[in-house]
Amino acid sequence: MLDLMVKMMPLMLPAVYAGAALLVIGVLATLARVTLGWGHAVARLSGWLLVAFGVFFLASQAVGIYLGAAPAINFADSTKFEFDLKPFWQIGLAMLVPGILIALLGGRAARQAEKRGI
Repeated sequence: MLDLMVKMMPLMLPAVYAGAALLVIGVLATLARVTLGWGHAVARLSGWLLVAFGVFFLASQAVGIYLGAAPAINFADSTKFEFDLKPFWQIGLAMLVPGILIALLGGRAARQAEKRGI
């Protein structure tokens, strides 16, 4: 299982970037819903996908600790011996909390729009 985790590590940085893109899309869709009246479905979808990414990173942290590793992502250039390590739990919480807020705001806005017939 540790070998699987080692093989998975290079794919985690693109997952962080995908989560950041979902966060931006969710915030923009929520703002569009508040100001323009549309975008609730996109906000809700991006919010729940962001929650899934957050849970994935938190679960990866738990499995890494169980295996005796300290899973973290290096956001600096390791070829220059620069290290800016962020643990998975921080990344997971940074995706989970806004994801829940975006999903709930998008869901509430969708229910209000259904009541008004929009």
